[in-house]
Amino acid sequence: MVDDFEVETIYDNRIYERNQFSFTLDGKEYKGDYHEGEIQWLNPHPKQDLEEEQLMWVESKILKLLDENGVDPGEEEFDEFEVTPMFDQQVHEAHQFKLLIHGEEYKGVVRQGKLEWFHPKPRRKLNNDKVEKIEEQVQQKVKSHLDETN
Repeated sequence: MVDDFEVETIYDNRIYERNQFSFTLDGKEYKGDYHEGEIQWLNPHPKQDLEEEQLMWVESKILKLLDENGVDPGEEEFDEFEVTPMFDQQVHEAHQFKLLIHGEEYKGVVRQGKLEWFHPKPRRKLNNDKVEKIEEQVQQKVKSHLDETN
């Protein structure tokens, strides 16, 4: 369990501004910087103490905690994106999409320009501002996909 999570902005209003975070895991303190969408670990690096799968879980948890603490992840809100037509060549064409946000998979459909989420819905785990940004990006990516295939 990640405990005592703290984050602060360092080098405020400078070109190398970044967010620095710290937390404890099993009684051991870890620190890192979050800059341009990436975690940059300071010493000790948790990979010295954790298996690869555990490290991936910790990084996913850190990204969620950063989001909950108002740290903007940058332009790209999700990790992977895939879009497929549901009823190809039909009058009511719809496109199903799948994306990863901090290691969590979400699915939905865009039908007649309207986006509908399947379960689980991201609003249950993410703040509304972030979900709105993600929905805008999904709409843009589906539109780009349609432009490429037509």
